Amino acid sequence: MASFSIIDYPKQAIPASPGVYIFKSSEGTPLYVGKSKKLKNRLASYFRPASSLPARTAVMVKKARFVEIFLTRTEKEALILEAELINRHKPRYNIRLRDDKAYPFLRLGVKSRFPRLSIVRKRRRDGALYFGPYTSSQALRQTLKTIFAVFRLRSCTDRAMKTRSRPCLKFQVRRCSGPCTGEISQEDYMAEVRKVKAFLEGRASFVVQELEDAMKDAAARLDFEKAARLRDQINALGSVVESQAVVTGAWKDMDVIYMETDGSLAQAVVLRVRKGIIVSRDFPCMDIGLEHEIDAVYKNFLKIYYSENTCPGQVILPLNLAERDGMEELLSHYSGMRVRLSCQARGKARELLEMARLNARQGLRDRIARDGMWKDRARLIMETIGLGRLPHVVEGIDISNISGSLPVGSLVRFSAGQPDRNGYRHYFLKADGPDDYAMIQETMERRIRRGTEKDDLPDLFIIDGGRGQLNAALMAFRKLGKPGSCDVIALAKAGKDQGEKIFIPGRDRPLRLDRSNTALRFCQHVRDEAHRFGVKTHRSRRRRNMLDSELLKVPGIGHARRMLLLRHFGSVERVAEATLKDLEAVPGMPASVARNIASYFSSK
Repeated sequence: MASFSIIDYPKQAIPASPGVYIFKSSEGTPLYVGKSKKLKNRLASYFRPASSLPARTAVMVKKARFVEIFLTRTEKEALILEAELINRHKPRYNIRLRDDKAYPFLRLGVKSRFPRLSIVRKRRRDGALYFGPYTSSQALRQTLKTIFAVFRLRSCTDRAMKTRSRPCLKFQVRRCSGPCTGEISQEDYMAEVRKVKAFLEGRASFVVQELEDAMKDAAARLDFEKAARLRDQINALGSVVESQAVVTGAWKDMDVIYMETDGSLAQAVVLRVRKGIIVSRDFPCMDIGLEHEIDAVYKNFLKIYYSENTCPGQVILPLNLAERDGMEELLSHYSGMRVRLSCQARGKARELLEMARLNARQGLRDRIARDGMWKDRARLIMETIGLGRLPHVVEGIDISNISGSLPVGSLVRFSAGQPDRNGYRHYFLKADGPDDYAMIQETMERRIRRGTEKDDLPDLFIIDGGRGQLNAALMAFRKLGKPGSCDVIALAKAGKDQGEKIFIPGRDRPLRLDRSNTALRFCQHVRDEAHRFGVKTHRSRRRRNMLDSELLKVPGIGHARRMLLLRHFGSVERVAEATLKDLEAVPGMPASVARNIASYFSSK
């Protein structure tokens, strides 16, 4: 690894070998990550006269102060390293998914004696089975509802299962088979797990056929209770089977991808086909960054998208990529199996590609129209309030506390006028006493430091409060040497039936707008969302703290035994719910103290 100043860039010292390069700002923030078979030639292409470079490339090179290079043995190693660095740093001038959300997966931990089904945000190489991602929360809820009603797998954690002495409420309402207390044998439970696996792979019709055979067998043995239970399972799966349309003759797993681009924006459509059935669709949108050739846009999209999402054995594209072998090796590295990129779609696959094309084109039109509407609205907000820049990215700040106790700073993020929940944050504050100004300043300082490192400060901060809160926020910028980096305003209620006041730096009197004013309504929306998010977090923290304090009131419980209980049960809530038998089973816990705990919480 080597790092050079842009000014003193040693052109002759760079080897003509494979590797990765990173352009960095004066603060060391990665601006762009790229790779090349011949680093010397690729880097030389950036140090031409600015007039001969694409506009965005010229801007990036102007901002860069350092270039860092990593030499690799092969082009494949360079490709893998480039993808990992892009995912880690998310540089501003690389392709970036606009909807950069961690979509949920369903995880089936098949290595456990009684596998658990749970929702996770990231796949790990832990031997478990992952299904998804689910871009629709409604589809995820419906899938879970069906699985727990039909197959009755457990959803509790391993720790909760070990400490339970009697079946939970889910067993009573027939949403769990009760493996924690031996209500089902491991053999029967694993039979249900195999059915769940087939169901999540899109083979609901196969599961139904298996259940029908089992129902007939049970009826022939005069086991009518089991036959009735199987009949109910078949009926519950009926609607799922009807909704799954077979689209390929063979039972293939594939993703079909098509992208429509418009200068700086690309709209992709990913159709996920599993066992010949479309199981889900994804509509990721991205800023293209410095890439302007469609081949490079597809390759960079594949790197980013499949670093977070399951890749099947075949991916169908509308064009033949250059360096396709390298991309196939990278995707195979991600998925752990051989992946083939195909551009010669025939029959049903061609029909799917055409379907993806139509959806991508319409999606791009909708996105452009929506962005255009927001640009008009953002300009109106800028002119109404007197901002220095268009508020494309806006963050709201609020403080939640009770008389200064357990203070929480909440931050919400809006992109193009819509909540961006991937950017929501809360800060557990250190400020002492009911000092709202100090809490605002601490929250802002922490956000500014992080934003400077990541180069993701918003265009506008909206502070919940008045002139004092606004000054505290501005003080944070001055303290960190970043005055003027962002626009900052504060929004406060003026009193009963007097509307709202907008406090603006450099303006003596607050701005008052009509209740129906577009700028005011947007600012209120951001402020109210920050307040809602902060209150929710503060209540949760206060409840945990109250329970924690309750535990210390139990005779015989000090800080050492409190930690012992928390390590064993996982939370104070589980300690409060534990039976006397569970408490006596805690290693090192005297029987008399276990009785004190059970007696204390039962009286509560």
